[in-house]
Amino acid sequence: MKVIITGASGLLGADIAAVFAREHEVMALKGRKELNLTDAKAVLAFMQEKKPDLIINCAGFRMVDAAEEQRRMTFAINTFGAKNAALAAAKLDIPLIHISSDSVFDGETEVPYHEYDKTNPINTYGQSKLMAESEVRAVHRKHFIIRVPLLFGAKGYRHSNYIYMMMEKLDAGETLTYTTDQMCSPTYCKDAAEELLNMAETEYYGTYHIANTGTASRYDFYSACASGLGYSVNRLVPILQKDRSAKRAKNTMFDSIAYTNTFHRTLRSWKEALEECLEEIKEHKNVT
Repeated sequence: MKVIITGASGLLGADIAAVFAREHEVMALKGRKELNLTDAKAVLAFMQEKKPDLIINCAGFRMVDAAEEQRRMTFAINTFGAKNAALAAAKLDIPLIHISSDSVFDGETEVPYHEYDKTNPINTYGQSKLMAESEVRAVHRKHFIIRVPLLFGAKGYRHSNYIYMMMEKLDAGETLTYTTDQMCSPTYCKDAAEELLNMAETEYYGTYHIANTGTASRYDFYSACASGLGYSVNRLVPILQKDRSAKRAKNTMFDSIAYTNTFHRTLRSWKEALEECLEEIKEHKNVT
């Protein structure tokens, strides 16, 4: 199977490309220079020329605070780009896996969100991702919409990988702040990629939540990262989400009713997955 992956230089996209390359022919698109998803004609022409059997759309603008100031660009990339990928998949009559986000929810609940809970984004980034879901559903039947929560991994650009960013700042003697009132389901990109590989062999189209089991606050998660990498957690300062520029959801813990009952698979705990991730980071942290 020939698979085209957009956003393959990103945190999740890089792991998806590596996992799929074990079994399939992969074309990993790493940026706008290779394919501008906001150009509808260019996207369609590119896909018709390459003739993939599957498109995985991981591309997106993910800077939540910056999205508030750059609304037009955020919707162009996240929403219109997703629509163009779906239109191309529809034209070729092939499946599309589109990566969405926990930001489609408002976080005003005390229990984990499942696939059928009401969406209600509270910031521009979340709005753009929710509208992307709507566009994908509207233009193409053969779609998998995958919502993922807080992601972690050892790949992707280091300047946008939050664990590497944390390490760099701690090495420089900086103090870092993380929220204690934002609960989530931290998820290992490699584990999520393995689930997508399994999913791609089916025709069980729909919207699914993929997440490692267990929950944590941002502060708890990054404290575990720092500790596991041999840093003191004394320079990690707990704050509340109200102190951040863009409003963020307090609870994006995930439940996977549809995914578990469709594929009969459950991911391991995020703590176990983090141990594997940190070992990979330790092996490569001095590699440029």
